[in-house]
Amino acid sequence: MKSGYDLIIIGAGPAGLTAAKFAAENGISVAILERKDTIHDILRMCGMMLVTLSGNYMGERLIYNEEKKLICFPHHGFSVKYDGPAKDFYSWEIYSPGGERIKFGDYATNVQKGKSGRATAVYDKSWFLRGLVEECQKLGVKILTGANVIDVRKSGDWVFVYTASGMTLKAPFVIAADGRTSRTARILGMNKNRGFYGTCASWAYEMTNLSLPSPYALIQPLVQSGDPPMLGFIVPRAWNYNGEDLWLVMVSDTNPSNDHEALCDYFVEKSRFAPWFKNAKKIRKLGVCGNMYGPIVHPFKDNVIFAGDAGWCQEAEMSGAVMCGWKAGNTVAFALQEKLYNEEGIKPYLDWWKKYHLDTLDYTVFMKNLAMPILCTDSEIDYIFSKIKETLPTLLDPYEVPRHMGAAMAKIIPAIQAERPELLKKLGGFASMPTEVMLKNTIRAGYNCSFTL
Repeated sequence: MKSGYDLIIIGAGPAGLTAAKFAAENGISVAILERKDTIHDILRMCGMMLVTLSGNYMGERLIYNEEKKLICFPHHGFSVKYDGPAKDFYSWEIYSPGGERIKFGDYATNVQKGKSGRATAVYDKSWFLRGLVEECQKLGVKILTGANVIDVRKSGDWVFVYTASGMTLKAPFVIAADGRTSRTARILGMNKNRGFYGTCASWAYEMTNLSLPSPYALIQPLVQSGDPPMLGFIVPRAWNYNGEDLWLVMVSDTNPSNDHEALCDYFVEKSRFAPWFKNAKKIRKLGVCGNMYGPIVHPFKDNVIFAGDAGWCQEAEMSGAVMCGWKAGNTVAFALQEKLYNEEGIKPYLDWWKKYHLDTLDYTVFMKNLAMPILCTDSEIDYIFSKIKETLPTLLDPYEVPRHMGAAMAKIIPAIQAERPELLKKLGGFASMPTEVMLKNTIRAGYNCSFTL
């Protein structure tokens, strides 16, 4: 088997496969190493949402062209094929522990508008990955599954990649697209200078026959405040099960030692939201666990480029991962064409990363989505939610939600000052409290993997 390539990619998710596709279209030889035996098997919990069709994300306004079977990135100037199932949804609804609701988008109005009223759509990630694999194979990309990468080393002009089975490949450049628990990042010591903010664990069921107030919406109940809080999420699936609508129902918290299956069972069987699941049927169990780091500021070391969740805070979403892959794959092709086998050749990707990730998305804002349920009691959250009567803009960007929530809360400050001055004082500490202080218990409970392997 050939051992030398122009580019080796570690990880065959949206970022890795997209990088391979665009690099191979530029005529360079590419090998992908994937730990799973079957790339399109989705073995962990995933919301599978397009982020976003109702607003901007990373400077891009996504377009889903259903007629031509394309997901388009018009600002960046490319598209990717998707001919699988999809299902629109029309709002993001956040519930307090007592059932008060804040709405990002008016569900009924948006449903009446049809496509123009949707917040976004859910897609089938398995179908999407299978399509990318087929495109890569047609372009001659060598795809090696069941390949567990255990070491990455630069020697001279080559980067050598070693697997647990004894395979060794080499290339002038490597793209690490091996997800938020990136082994490559640990091997190269990339996590040492990233802020560690804890470990988020989730448990989910795929379920049918739910009785939801807004069936085709992202529903986010704050099941229980505390440190850590228990957050619920309900999102429709793109496909049906035996002709019935299917939803992903999950809970998340930042104490990885908790019994998350038991927490999920409490959510669907005993919480105040249990009536939604009275006649529901559990179809499949799923889980996921991952660390929350600050982003990698300089995603390049020893001719290894980090793309997608491997260098992100939390997750890049599918749209962010695809953009990373597109830019990384094209940048490597350019560097090889110009015979720039160093950081100078990768500068276009580093500049893009800074502009569209570091300068555009404030990861501390994302982390502070946890502030209210950590710092306020159930009854205080119920009170705050009850005061916000307006329907907020239809959006899905988790970095934009805090901004609109902040604007809505600013309008109710006079009422809080008059009725609950002690709560206003507590709320005043949100903005000034450092993230590492707010999340001190979350950080203590997590599993920091910043060491070099």
